[in-house]
Amino acid sequence: MLKYILRTFLILFILFVGFSLYMSPRLGGLIPLGKESRDQSMDHLSFDSIDTDNYEITYPNYAADSFYTKLRQQYKLDSLIKDVETDFDKILTIQSWVQNRWEHDCCNTPKHNNALYILEQAEKGERFRCVEYSTVAKQCLSSLGFTVRTLGLMTKDISEVKSGGGHVVNEVYIEDIKKWMYFDPQFGVIPTLEGVPLNAVELQYRIKNNLDFTLINPNKTTTKEDYIEWIGPYLYYFTTSLNQGGISIWDRIIGNKKSLTLYPKGAEKPVYFQKIFRLNTSYYTHSLKDFYPEL
Repeated sequence: MLKYILRTFLILFILFVGFSLYMSPRLGGLIPLGKESRDQSMDHLSFDSIDTDNYEITYPNYAADSFYTKLRQQYKLDSLIKDVETDFDKILTIQSWVQNRWEHDCCNTPKHNNALYILEQAEKGERFRCVEYSTVAKQCLSSLGFTVRTLGLMTKDISEVKSGGGHVVNEVYIEDIKKWMYFDPQFGVIPTLEGVPLNAVELQYRIKNNLDFTLINPNKTTTKEDYIEWIGPYLYYFTTSLNQGGISIWDRIIGNKKSLTLYPKGAEKPVYFQKIFRLNTSYYTHSLKDFYPEL
């Protein structure tokens, strides 16, 4: 009986370790696997321009939610944009305000992933990642009635690189021009062409083909040249949430589809995010219309 119990335990242990390595070859970062630095190159990306499926991306209106009401009132967000006329300038104003709340830290993760907590900790001197810039900017703008989504960017070698393969920004829907606009709260930048904001794919196209565009950056956190060099390699895989919610450990274990990833024609679907976790919770599409629906 003891041998049977020990053998069963050993089999279960081996299965557990095997599944853990399958889901996370680095065991959450404990094992130092992967390339030391990301690929700095950029590719010509090709996408489809027709609908391929209905992924039912939803964008809830949070303006009346109690949390968002508290956020708007506590930080006087209405006052920040009181004299600002256009939606574009309101977004620019809020983004610039968020970008000034703290200095960037690539590794510090907050205990709670919401704008109220992050802003309170920032007032105490805490610094946070691009993820938190995106979260705070998104929730602040959502509290003011804007339709905002988190946009995860990943390099071509995201499955092989050990770190530095991902970046998080936002896109917001501009009602009067029926268009999604890219903005990067970590740097406080918005790319435009002749006054019209660009989305992430349009930004990649102009950078790769050395075509001109304007980079609006009121806080002067970077130069256009430096930002182009830094952001370019990240513009390969583009991911957003289907319901604007998070992804739990259980979602990753069972492969529950919670997001949509736009990837270029001819590209492979990424397997891992920096070998830390398996990328198995997303639908994949080559279609720009799938990824950029008109609302």
